Amino acid sequence: MRLDEWADRLVRAVAYLSLILYPALVLCTVYEVVARYVFHAPTIWAFDITFMLHGSLFMLTAAYALQKGSHIRIDVLSTRLPDRVQHAVNLLAYTGLFLPAIGVVAHATIRRSYSAFVTGEHELVSAWGPTIWPFFSTLALGLVLLWIQALVEAARHLRGLVRGTPMA
Repeated sequence: MRLDEWADRLVRAVAYLSLILYPALVLCTVYEVVARYVFHAPTIWAFDITFMLHGSLFMLTAAYALQKGSHIRIDVLSTRLPDRVQHAVNLLAYTGLFLPAIGVVAHATIRRSYSAFVTGEHELVSAWGPTIWPFFSTLALGLVLLWIQALVEAARHLRGLVRGTPMA
């Protein structure tokens, strides 16, 4: 199996596994709505759980969205260019902008997650005050996977540029 196929499978597996967070997010929200409006007994944890679940879902599926070409693109001009030029523009965008930016953010998030783990940090803004490192860790994992998938996409554009293959 080629390295890019392995990365695609890893990204897809993490995205599919993260789908179990959707029912948890829905159940948490429904529970809070019923507790708040039917029983007049709001929870102190629902806001924290919902923002952590939503943020985790967003980041854990970002690489999969990149893999499937689901991110928003403005390709009004680029689709009119020859395939080799499109590959070159995409390669330049990935290697010159996207990979460095995501790499810096991923590195900072990994360090922040580790720091929160070592210190046992809790969310300070919340009344509930949950331990925050699990949430930061999912963000870090999502960013690392996004970086890996961007690297794979850059390699595919390099291959397309060299071989002159049509854009997918």
